[in-house]
Amino acid sequence: MMGGMGKVSEDDGSFDRVFWSKATPEEKVRAIFELRELYHEVMHPEIGAQTLDRTVGGTRRCGD
Repeated sequence: MMGGMGKVSEDDGSFDRVFWSKATPEEKVRAIFELRELYHEVMHPEIGAQTLDRTVGGTRRCGD
């Protein structure tokens, strides 16, 4: 991704700041989930992909 932009040791983080400043909140949250899943796959390849359950079962008042 840094093709031709210089060495990583020379990176001052400006690319990241510009990239993330243009991302919407939804894109940032999606990236968090994707990076978490990728991290898990890399660190625990024997287990495989793990996903979070994003379903909502509903709400109710306390004491009901």
